[in-house]
Amino acid sequence: MNILTSGRFWLAGPGAFVLALLVLLGMAVWFPKGPANLNNIALPMMGFPLIWAVLFFYAYLDRRPSRVSWIFAGLAAAHLALLINHFVN
Repeated sequence: MNILTSGRFWLAGPGAFVLALLVLLGMAVWFPKGPANLNNIALPMMGFPLIWAVLFFYAYLDRRPSRVSWIFAGLAAAHLALLINHFVN
């Protein structure tokens, strides 16, 4: 089987990276602000490698790629809804 036609490749590679960026953007909405009003931006950026690594290894090591795609879709939908609600209201 070709690696580029594998669903696991697309979920663990670009899928995990794009979802980690979306979670990073969504964290700026729900993460509490610190005393300098900067923690909700700086801390998610520092945690981006950890977020990406967790998503990457979960997508790579789970036995069912269909379950990974549903979880990724749920996370993406939740963070997109947060961002839309924040910028529309």
